[in-house]
Order: sequence, then structure tokens, then C-alpha cells
Amino acid sequence: MIGHRRRITSIRMPMLSVLAGSLLLAGCATSGQGVHTDANPDAVDAYTQLGVAYLERDNLPRALNALDRALELNPRHAEALQALALVYQQQGESELANRYFQQALDAEPSFTRARNNYAAFLYQQAEFSKACEQLEMASQDAQYANRAQLFTNLGQCYLAIDELDKARERLQRAQSIDPRNPRGYLMLAELEVSQGNYDQAWAPLQNYLQLAGPDPAALEMAIDVALARGDDAAAADYQRLLNN
Repeated sequence: MIGHRRRITSIRMPMLSVLAGSLLLAGCATSGQGVHTDANPDAVDAYTQLGVAYLERDNLPRALNALDRALELNPRHAEALQALALVYQQQGESELANRYFQQALDAEPSFTRARNNYAAFLYQQAEFSKACEQLEMASQDAQYANRAQLFTNLGQCYLAIDELDKARERLQRAQSIDPRNPRGYLMLAELEVSQGNYDQAWAPLQNYLQLAGPDPAALEMAIDVALARGDDAAAADYQRLLNN
């Protein structure tokens, strides 16, 4: 039997829905102003949507222009505030990004998408414990559309601070919410392999390969796990797949 201890590497946590469909981004604004009494909510949303369209095209100057107008009309518009944070994050302005994420959540504490994006920002800054805290709060929103991905991110976050029991529990929760989400299976398999739990790693690894298809890294892990379990036939099958 071949011993195998695979080192879990930190994968940068993707920002869920940062530029997808319903997410609204925002541009520059000055905080501390009140909402204009004649502000048109439709106009605020329209400027925000326009800014999103520009941001999706990486046209940051025009994005900031349009989104600045949105925040001039309503400086506490949570969608716009978190969008401004995302713009600053993209520009490498970490302090400003952190400030505006906090302002967005202060304006709307139940804004789960913003909280998840803030967690992704904190993770990117290697503020792993703070990222986990934000994700734990976000995970309480049972209506959040991407909840399975959120729990997967939370599992990864706990892996980064070596809270393995919590990581395992959150990854298993992700599977129960969406059994067809492959990423969580791979991370759970890596966690179990890192602890020498080859039998426990086998099922999630098989699920990952079935859902995501064979990729070289997963096949190499499958070969090692099969050998560690004494299953030479399975190891040979995966070796053939890898060779092909």
C-alpha cells in the first residue's frame, strides 16, 4: 500500500455572481449625503445597471461615471455601494474596497450577495478568519440562490485556517443542498486525503469525476487513493484514462 498525503492548496475563492445577471455594481460616490428628495428610484437603478454594463466590459471610467450618478441620487443604495467596492477591488484599492463593502452591508445587512462578495475580497486579502465570519452570516440566508456554492466557499475558507472539522461539515452541507456541484466533492476528497482517510475520500472523488469528467489532477489523486486502498485494478483503470 502506498502512503499518500496530498497537500491542500488554497484556491482563490471565486466571487459569486460578481458580474452575473442580477448583480448590480456601482461607481464613485461621496458618502454622508442624504437621499435627494426628488430622487427617482428608477433613475438610480438605471444608472446602476448602466454602470454594471460598462464594468462587465472592463470600461471602468464609464462605469464610474454612470455609477457615480446613481450614488449622487441615493448615497445609501446598497447595490451601488457594493458595486463601488467591487470597482475599487478591481483597481487594487483595497482600503476603499473594504470601506464600501462595509457601507453596503451597513445600509442593508441582509444583502447576502454583497456579504459573499465581501468575504471573497477578504479571502483574497488573506483575511481568512474574517472571510469565514462573513460567510457564516451569509449562510443563514436560506433563500440565497447560490447557497450551495456559498457553503463550498465556506468549507474552503475553513480549510485555509486549518479548521478541518468545520470545513468537512460545510462541504457536506453544500452537497446536501446541491448534489451536482462538483467543486465541493473535489475539495472534500482533498481534505480526506490530506488526513490519510482514503476510504472516506473515495466516494466524493468518484462523484467529482462523474460530474466534472476526468481531469489530470483528479485522475492522479484517484490513482493514489486507489493504490492506498489496495485497489490495483481501479488504479490501473485510472492510469489508462490519464495516459489517454
